[in-house]
Amino acid sequence: MKLESKIAKWKPFMKALPSEREKEAFEELMNHCRRHTMAAGASVRPIVSEAMFMSILLAHEKELRKIKASLEKLIDTTNDECSIQK
Repeated sequence: MKLESKIAKWKPFMKALPSEREKEAFEELMNHCRRHTMAAGASVRPIVSEAMFMSILLAHEKELRKIKASLEKLIDTTNDECSIQK
């Protein structure tokens, strides 16, 4: 599989990362690529790394939206509590 071959080429980079936490983060990025293999295949991109980067960007976008929604909920709750106290 082209994706796994490409990921294997990044293994020296992962091994050179200084902390276990960074290595785990890198592996999670590669897992995002694996989860979107079908979508990447449907895009018919000859350069595998383009699909990998898009998969990672998509995962980050989803996480940002989740964080934003949580933050907005927290702000709304805080504003409601401040209104009650006045």
